[in-house]
Amino acid sequence: MHAGKRRGLDYTPLFRFLLSRVGAPWNEVHSEAVARLDQQAPIFWMVALRKEDWQEYVRLGESSYFSGLCVDALGLLQRVNPGLGPDSLAPQCSCCTHTFNGVPFTRRFEAP
Repeated sequence: MHAGKRRGLDYTPLFRFLLSRVGAPWNEVHSEAVARLDQQAPIFWMVALRKEDWQEYVRLGESSYFSGLCVDALGLLQRVNPGLGPDSLAPQCSCCTHTFNGVPFTRRFEAP
């Protein structure tokens, strides 16, 4: 084992928590999330504070995709694209189970 290396951390509960708090004041969501984490960096894998950093979805893991989140002008946590769902994205391969917000993609893999 190498000193300083951190492996095997699963932040899925954090991502689900953030999704469940869409529409809530960002300061409250952030405070609650930080209180339960060892570091706050994983929050910002999903949440963009600046508009130029907004992404409709983020890939967090080999085949796990989540809604990109942002903080709107009123300071509320929002989805960048609320219309995006498991039918919106296509799998990149046929061997993995690709998920969007924990739900398997509904589209099938199409070879190029």
